[in-house]
Parts: sequence; C-alpha cells; structure tokens
Amino acid sequence: MFFLEESVQLVVTMIMASVIQKIIPHYSFARWLLCSGSLQWYQHPTEEDLRLLAGKQRGKSKKDRKYNGHIENKPLTITKDIDLHLETKSVTERDTVALHYFPEYQWLVDFTVAATVVYVVTEAYCSIMKPSQEMNISVVWCLLVLAFAVTWGSWWTPS
Repeated sequence: MFFLEESVQLVVTMIMASVIQKIIPHYSFARWLLCSGSLQWYQHPTEEDLRLLAGKQRGKSKKDRKYNGHIENKPLTITKDIDLHLETKSVTERDTVALHYFPEYQWLVDFTVAATVVYVVTEAYCSIMKPSQEMNISVVWCLLVLAFAVTWGSWWTPS
C-alpha cells in the first residue's frame, strides 16, 4: 500500500512536468497576464508629427553647419503647450520580445502556477486518502518555487 500512495503523487508530478514541457510554451499564463489587453503603452510621435504640431518646416536653414562632409542639424525644439495626443496600444506578444527579463518572468510565473496546481491536487489527495507514512511532494514544489524566486531575485537586483 505504501508504494501505491507514493505513486499517486509521483504521477501528479510527472503529469505536471509534461504540462510544463509541452503545453505551457503554447498557452502561457504569464504571457496571457501581460498580453490580454489590460496593459497599454503610448506610442511616441514621429519627428514629422512634432514638426507639424509645432508649425516648423523641415528644410535647410542658415543655421545648419557642414563639418567634414557631415551636416549637423540643430536639435528640434518644441514648446510644452502643443496639442499632442498620444495613441495608446495594447501590449502584444510581439512587444514582449524587447522586454529584457520576460523569459525568466514567464518561466517563473508558469512554474508557480504549475506548482500551485500540484499543491492543490496533492493536498486534496492527502486530505481524502490520509496516507500514513508518506512525504508530501507538494512541499518540494513549493520549496522549488521559493528557491527559484529568491535566486532569480538576487540576479535581477542591480549592482
């Protein structure tokens, strides 16, 4: 009977390991959290848009200087009181490519969700079956999540 009790938790662990490997790369909870449409960003205006709003035209002026074959333009200055409306866009999967720590965030959140599922299933199993001499594997999953979060947290802090 002892072997049967251990094998249920082992089966749950192996199923979740398969889910992490096969399903989560395609259906990620972390990616859904960021890309579900709730987060938005503002698209900055182009230089031409700023010139139009400021009433300035692009062209050569006497203030342009030529040194060693390179033209050095004076920087575009815009007053603060222009009527500028920024366009909002929702964060998409394409936008997450540029995020520096997104793969680590995605892996940690998805692993945490998987560990939570293992914890809930094994705790339900332990409360129903009441195994006598069995170590609860869900505790190991929780400790792994904690270790990964602490380890990666120390890597992410700027020095």
